[in-house]
This record gives sequence, structure tokens and C-alpha cells, in this order.
Amino acid sequence: MSGYSCRCMDRLITPGCSVNGNVVNLKAPRSWKELTQRQLRYVFFLLSHFQTMEEVKTYMLLRFTGIKVVRKTPSGVYGYIRNNGRGKRHYFELKTWQIQSLIHQFDYIDSYDDMGVRLDRIRGYRAVDVIMREVAFIDYLNMERLYQLFISTKERKHIDNLACLLYRDKKGNPAKIKLDETEEVAVLYWFGYVKAFFGKMFPHFFKPATGNEQGRVNFLKIANAQLRVLTDGDVTKEKTVEQIPCLRALTELNEKAREAEEFKRKYNK
Repeated sequence: MSGYSCRCMDRLITPGCSVNGNVVNLKAPRSWKELTQRQLRYVFFLLSHFQTMEEVKTYMLLRFTGIKVVRKTPSGVYGYIRNNGRGKRHYFELKTWQIQSLIHQFDYIDSYDDMGVRLDRIRGYRAVDVIMREVAFIDYLNMERLYQLFISTKERKHIDNLACLLYRDKKGNPAKIKLDETEEVAVLYWFGYVKAFFGKMFPHFFKPATGNEQGRVNFLKIANAQLRVLTDGDVTKEKTVEQIPCLRALTELNEKAREAEEFKRKYNK
């Protein structure tokens, strides 16, 4: 910087900045879980409106640290901050290479695998548990079906329908909402995280598709096969199984898959 030195704070969560002598301390969240709900929504807004992660991270840097850009310069930008958002303006130049270095603090948004958060509310509806602890197995199956329909067709109505299961009213009934672009990204990132989480938690049941299997997945057949496993083929138990919390159902399916793998290794050498 011109006139000031700059360092990003590693362990501070509260966004903003402070000035101590000629040192500007920039503070910003370093993980998904450190983002406030307002910050999280802002990140999803950026992801829905900009083409590159570099643009998204640059806006995150400016917004979360409180940097106000006055003008561009040949070597970067000229702007100012206020100490903790208040008081006197402190002007400085931020070089392009410094911006490129600082935005690596936000590399966590490159992946949702470890996200562990979601928008708590959309349009007044409250989100279910972030890893769906109490979500009925049948609702999870329908969520997966809708997610796969969107992936295959790119029709946005499927994201709306997915969101209606992820968000509930005060009585626990599915929401009735139509999402904007920011909320669509939020829903897709959340369910993508859930799928990644389940893949780690239930590695025997969730197996990556092979080259021959990719693009040929029939989710209805998979769902019916899962229900048959859990009911032992007894159709009278199907309604009961459908209402089992999905984590409990997936735990059982994972255990059955593990047992099947052991049997195959033991007897199909």
C-alpha cells in the first residue's frame, strides 16, 4: 500500500477493519461457518451474478473488510477505510498483487464440501436441519429426485420444488415458494453439501458412478430398491419406512452395503 502496510487477520471472525498507526488490519471470515447470515446471502448473491471466482472473492474482500473504492489506479485501486466502520477516513492504495494475495483468504467458497451452513430462512420459511437429521426418508428421496431432475434438465422449477422440501412453515409443512437467483444458488450449494456429507458419512452405500454408469442412473429404480432393502420386501412396512429419519435409514442402508461387500470379498474371491 501507499502510506500503509496491510495484513489480513487469520483468527478474527468479525468483519471490518482497524487502523493502528500506519498499519491497516483487515478482518474477514475465513470459512463458510464464520459467515453471518447476511454475509452468506451476499456470497450467494455474488455467486449468482458474477462469472469468475476472482470477481466474487474481490467483492467479498471489499465488502467484508469495509474498503471503499474511490477510483482505480494503474497499479490497483485507491480507497479508504474507517476504523471499525466509524470515524475518520484513512486513505490508501491497494495494489493489484495485494488484492490477488488477500482474496485467497476466501478460497473456501471454491467448494461446498465442508460448508456446513445454509440460509436459515427464505421468505419467512425456516430451513430444516443442515444435515437433515429429522427429515423423513421419503422427503430425502424426493429431494434427491428433484436435484437429479434439475441436473439433467436445467429446468429451474425443480430447484423451487426442492426448496419447498428444504424449507418449512411453523407447523413443519413444506414451503410454497418461488426462488430468486440468489436463493437458487443457496439451495443448490446446500444440497450439494448434503450429498458430499452423506458420501463421507455413508461410504459403503454412496459409491461414485463408474464411467459406464454415469448418465444412466434411474433414480426411481434406486429409490424402490432402497425401500425394498429397508422393508425386507414387506410392502406393509413401506409407509412406516418412508417416515423414518433419513439419517437413520441411510445408516442402515450403509451397514447393509458394508455387509454385502464383506460377503463378496469372503465368498467371491
